Amino acid sequence: MNPPSPQPAGNAPLVLVVDDQPESARHVAEVLELVGYRTLLAFDGEAAVSLCLEHQPAAVILDLHMPVMGGLVACTHIRRQPDGSKMRLIALTGSTSAESRVAAELAGFDHFLAKPLMTATLLRVLPPLPGA
Repeated sequence: MNPPSPQPAGNAPLVLVVDDQPESARHVAEVLELVGYRTLLAFDGEAAVSLCLEHQPAAVILDLHMPVMGGLVACTHIRRQPDGSKMRLIALTGSTSAESRVAAELAGFDHFLAKPLMTATLLRVLPPLPGA
């Protein structure tokens, strides 16, 4: 018999996962929930900006290239929100060029991660879980 998976505690950091590929967003969210984070999902930058204003997540993982509003523009909007400077913003992209890295830094991202995403790498840049 397998031990039960840890359930996110009410005080666990909330992480917003934003990707225009729903299956990718869900996969990242599932991994985060397995280790104890609470998650929200969005599939474009515009929805991410609204959810950040409503829920003030501890961290936001944003794909850079999405329709409606891309991650770079969304990051800029999130940073302008009252609590935007407190959120840890993580760029996630398949585009690992120097130009993409510089653009992400200028937009206000705290971290830049490349796809395919390694779970250990992601966990190193997220806010720590309670008791960790």
